[in-house]
Amino acid sequence: MILSALLAAFLVPVRADPAPAVSTAPAASTATVASSSQQAQTEYLRGTLLERRGAYADALAAYEKALTIDPSSAFIAGEAANLALELQDLDRAEKWARVRLDLAPNDARSRVILGRVLWARGDAAGAEIEYEQALKSDPTSEDTLFALVELIAAHDPQKARARLEEFQKNNPDRAARALFELGRLDVAQNLVPAAIEKFKRSISLDDAQSGPAREALAQSYEIMHDTAAALDEDLKILADDPEAFELRAHVGELQEALGRLDDARETFRDLKKRRPGDPAACAWLAGDAERAGDYARAAAELKDSAALKDDPVLNLRLGYYQLQAGSMKDAMATLTEARRRWPKDDRIAYYLALGDDDQGRHEEAVSLLREVLAIKPDDRDARWQLATILERLNKMSEAEPEFRRLIADKPDDAPALNYLGYSFADRGMKLDDAKTLIDRALAIEPTNAAYQDSLGWVLFKLGRSTEAAHELAVAAKNLPDDDEVWGHIATVREALGEKDMAWRAWRLSQSFGGKSAAERADALQKPMSPEAAGELWRAHLAALHSGVKRFAGVCTFEGKIGGRTLSQNALVNFRAAPRQFSLEILGPLFSPVARATLDEKGFTMDDYHIDGFDDAQVRAAAEGSLSAIAGAIAGEPFAAGPARIEGWGRHTLARSSWTVDISTDAVARSVTPAGGAALNFSDFDKNRLRRIPRAFQSSGRFWELTLSCPEAKIELEAPDEPLPELP
Repeated sequence: MILSALLAAFLVPVRADPAPAVSTAPAASTATVASSSQQAQTEYLRGTLLERRGAYADALAAYEKALTIDPSSAFIAGEAANLALELQDLDRAEKWARVRLDLAPNDARSRVILGRVLWARGDAAGAEIEYEQALKSDPTSEDTLFALVELIAAHDPQKARARLEEFQKNNPDRAARALFELGRLDVAQNLVPAAIEKFKRSISLDDAQSGPAREALAQSYEIMHDTAAALDEDLKILADDPEAFELRAHVGELQEALGRLDDARETFRDLKKRRPGDPAACAWLAGDAERAGDYARAAAELKDSAALKDDPVLNLRLGYYQLQAGSMKDAMATLTEARRRWPKDDRIAYYLALGDDDQGRHEEAVSLLREVLAIKPDDRDARWQLATILERLNKMSEAEPEFRRLIADKPDDAPALNYLGYSFADRGMKLDDAKTLIDRALAIEPTNAAYQDSLGWVLFKLGRSTEAAHELAVAAKNLPDDDEVWGHIATVREALGEKDMAWRAWRLSQSFGGKSAAERADALQKPMSPEAAGELWRAHLAALHSGVKRFAGVCTFEGKIGGRTLSQNALVNFRAAPRQFSLEILGPLFSPVARATLDEKGFTMDDYHIDGFDDAQVRAAAEGSLSAIAGAIAGEPFAAGPARIEGWGRHTLARSSWTVDISTDAVARSVTPAGGAALNFSDFDKNRLRRIPRAFQSSGRFWELTLSCPEAKIELEAPDEPLPELP
């Protein structure tokens, strides 16, 4: 029943074709003719179903089979021509267009179809003739006229304009379409203001059919950079066609361009609600989350995109979001699946290799990078990664050719020159070659401290320790927070017999994370007296924690006094000369409530009452805490004077007025004034060698107080302070 109903729907257009030409063949029986017609119609119906499914090639074959059965159908010939044109099979399109013209020479549509084919073939003159002939057959055909206008507008816009103006004059009741086409001509000739006026008039004459004109008007406003007006028109179109998904995405983009991010966000959320996998909505919402730093949400938004299955770059972005969100596992799963889908995509293989390397699968990373270079031999990033991984795997025989290729392709590649030179030097191999490579790197970047360090190291390996010490001292001045530089200095000074200097350098390396620095320094310290070791530690800690000229900022002052909680904002101000430390408790609107001061005259404090305690207790807690903080900022625990080391492993520096606990990273984490409470340091401000605490926690018999100054402004007495003397 369904088949017969569909068949009936197509009987009328087939019967509307002109009668076939009289045949000289013997007459067939009525039953035979009816049977052939029915077979042709059935085959034609099959073709239309295939076309609807997107199987265009099969549909065209069905139409051609129908024409073989019934070669007299002009209608089917026209359908075949149109579909062949859609498939860009211009030879077949012209064949069937001419068949239709032969079968229905007086039908204007025959000439229009042939005109379209000739136009597609680049025969504009032939197409124009066919359109003109079609208009002679059917002078009232707007579609034919406007197709002709579009054709001739490319080479003779004035002629096209004249035809449109004539049509508008003769058909005032149908002027809307003519005005629309005239507006398009204006846009093509960069007469955009005139086009805008024509589009507006077209819309006013026929609002019901104004979609194309309104769309053209919106585009014209965009050309004129009137984004707000363009958005208004697009919103009107969207109100009439809520399912215009691409337009809805464009509306969101315009809202973003106007700075209306909340509106844009709502537009894209609405788009995603209507079409959950919409690529534009998913991408925009993911980018919105990325801008907010919410990478987990960015990954979730992008993961919904229907475009992921077809777009390798989108998969790379998803992997990036997942990695930034802290999920290496998800990122690697995404990249692995993308690799399965696009095995020849060098970008996916590259980033998957980086992930493998990060996770310790170095051999897998090497294999992938070799595949990348097989596809893309000039990929410098991939070759660099391959070379450095091989070097870290200690496969210098394989790493060296990769570095040599990088250098051969780009002789001024200073990082490659230095890396290869340092790799040789660190292994004690090809030392003359190593120095040449490093010298070349320094010639390109003479102020690069890392290359200066490499030069010092290769000089040491060549047995030129005094020269090495000089080069390494220069490197340390420009790169004072590098544990490896200090490790090199320590090694060279130790070789020169300068054990105290070597100890100082090892401790600096330790403070910046040097792996074996603590063991090497401990070995040097072992035969020292407690006093000698104490002086070295005091000088080391002074280099790290002393030298504050000013310390100021709004801080939080909180804790407990006798079990009662205290939490106040406070304004802290310290200056070294003349010594003064002040703390002002701030009330509502940052108004001063009470002030405590430490200076040469001693400790003074305004009355500050806390329920349940007498003022003396409050004053004692404040004085004990603030005195310790002021002394620590001033560097008193590390000032010159006798010091001795007590304990082993976890060191304690004993002074007459202070005790300093030293952490495993060779930094002071706690100081205790004589007769006072311990003061713990945290949240260090780092400036070259200096580590100045910005948070101080102390406790006494009945109080615990913390002063936190995360935004403190710290001014050092010598911002470019000299490093510990290295003769």
